[in-house]
Amino acid sequence: MIDVVRERLAAGKPIRRSLAGGGRLHIDRPLPFLCVYRTPTVPDPGAADLVRAQASYLIAPPGVDVTELVSAISSALAQLCGACLLLELWTADDPVMRICVAEADRAATTIDELATALGTLDLPGLTPRVEISTAGARLPAQEAGILSIGLAVPPIYRSPRAVYPFVARALSRELSHALQRAFFEFARVQTPVPPAHFHMLGRRRTVQAVRDSDRALAEISESFDFLLAVTPINADAAWHEFSDGGRTRGPALHYRMLEVDPALVKRRLYDLPLERLEDPALAQLLHDKRRELDRQLSLLEDRDTPRFLYGSLQLYGGVEDELLADALEILAVAPPTEAGGAARCDAEAFATRARAELAHYPGLSARILVREDVNSLLVSHGDMLIPAKLDVPAHRVEALLQHELGTHVVTYANGSAQALRVFAVGLAGYEALQEGLATFAEFVVGGLDDARLRLIAARVVAVRRLIDGVPFATVVAELDEQHGLPLRAAFGVALRVFRGGGLTKDAIYLRGLQQILAYLHRGGDLSPLLVGKLALEQVPIVEELVRREILHGPALLPRWIAAPGSELRLARAAAGLRVIDLSSPKEATA
Repeated sequence: MIDVVRERLAAGKPIRRSLAGGGRLHIDRPLPFLCVYRTPTVPDPGAADLVRAQASYLIAPPGVDVTELVSAISSALAQLCGACLLLELWTADDPVMRICVAEADRAATTIDELATALGTLDLPGLTPRVEISTAGARLPAQEAGILSIGLAVPPIYRSPRAVYPFVARALSRELSHALQRAFFEFARVQTPVPPAHFHMLGRRRTVQAVRDSDRALAEISESFDFLLAVTPINADAAWHEFSDGGRTRGPALHYRMLEVDPALVKRRLYDLPLERLEDPALAQLLHDKRRELDRQLSLLEDRDTPRFLYGSLQLYGGVEDELLADALEILAVAPPTEAGGAARCDAEAFATRARAELAHYPGLSARILVREDVNSLLVSHGDMLIPAKLDVPAHRVEALLQHELGTHVVTYANGSAQALRVFAVGLAGYEALQEGLATFAEFVVGGLDDARLRLIAARVVAVRRLIDGVPFATVVAELDEQHGLPLRAAFGVALRVFRGGGLTKDAIYLRGLQQILAYLHRGGDLSPLLVGKLALEQVPIVEELVRREILHGPALLPRWIAAPGSELRLARAAAGLRVIDLSSPKEATA
């Protein structure tokens, strides 16, 4: 084993070996540290997982002396990297996180950095207390260039009767970053070529369970189209029923037949081995995606029943008072516009423009499809679907192309180019950022007008009225009579919101736009938002995975980023804008 380890490390190759008795050696690549956990004779469930998250670890079987193996590995790593930090972790029934180090090594800056990082852990039910003991580490270093540290961790993730998986995952995630900060400080001081960021000391290689789970989640997600399944197929007939009936009650809505059995899909969903992923960051993303798919499948089962609204609130949230106030302000301040004799664009003309836009992205395999069974522009599995009866103002075509193709299709393509397929189908909660970013793209190309802002605001009002129990016909009347939407447009907004039994998704357009503006005002970079389909709160994880080379930057940059006038508009957004400031007429007088 020692000879093999030395040979593979010298060649820069990874090491993944099972040890007799249940141990494990994993070295992602030559790095200036090794984490060690020695399995006690009396099992301590969950403890070994605290080191599995690291890129370089050894889990020793119970009763096996690994001193010689550890010495050989640490010596080889010290020679290859310039130094090696040897950290042994164990659990102790003590509320204190105790760092153990020899007196001679107490002054090392790595010790203070580790203590600081441990003291800021965000853990359920525990305010971390950290102490430093000079009683020495359990695996004292024998050579120059090797620093040995012990770390005793309180087992907050278990009781004498059970392991608490949510607490265990939280501790693993938090502790992983704390240890990487210590490894980073050690590398910065002790090695000739330190990394630029502590995330770069994380794992680059994924275990088979990650790849299997990612593939299965993507396949399950692509096995049904949630939005198409809850979109009425009789929109025109519903309008005639509503208008011919005196506009006093909502129309009957009909939907596509379901091509999947949600119960059977859920069985497959919960067969996935997510407990074996080892990587806390990836585990969080895939756990969240599974939960989202579970909720979508429940919504399909509950389609056209009163239960649907409650599931929708779980998936997309409701409308908070602040969001409603912003929507009402937009409807009050942005004046209604008259269609007049403005030029229009139909489905075939729009499809021609879309294919010309697609030609600017060589190798992009998206299809442009004109469909009779969709009511509005949408992107499904990377293809752009155009309703056969599309009729939009000609001046809005460029903005709509950048919304659908330049954002939704491009981020699908970028996600498809990643090693993890869930970045193409979309991480949990990705819709708000996607729609916010796509609507922001309309502003960047100068095509976000008052009519569009009013439509987005009207959707928020309609969702709030839905939640408050206001009937369909009353919502249509309010949007038309109080807020100035044309009657057919008001009907279309209500139809989108009441579909399926009450879908609160349409509130995310305004919410996502607010999130984008706040993110840019904080100095946020657009690049991580384009690597695939993700939620804004997942940006830190995405940035970590890019630094760890599990992900890479966006393969395609949307054309709207470099559109005429985009530099000025992006600068304005970074300086600070509210949604009401985004419309084209206001921009012209700014």
